[in-house]
Amino acid sequence: MFKKIVLLLCCILGVFLFAAFAQIDRNSLGTARDTGVSGLWVLANISFAGMRAQNHQSIFWRTVAAIFGFPGTILSLICVVEGSERAYGISIPKRLP
Repeated sequence: MFKKIVLLLCCILGVFLFAAFAQIDRNSLGTARDTGVSGLWVLANISFAGMRAQNHQSIFWRTVAAIFGFPGTILSLICVVEGSERAYGISIPKRLP
């Protein structure tokens, strides 16, 4: 129940932040740069959630993904069970030996 409340609060906060950023006037060059940064942030979060779900042992890559995906990685720490083979409701194939 606690995880659902935290997820709901994060979603509400995201909507407010999106509304605030939508009101900022940006030029096209800045938008392209921010799109690249947002893409890196999303990929880092997906990577961190996948490594957590598969119980990946590499401390280095987990740290890199956590840094580039912060603060979304905090949500992954709460919602994704270590070694569960599932991240955000999606089954992740087991790693080959």
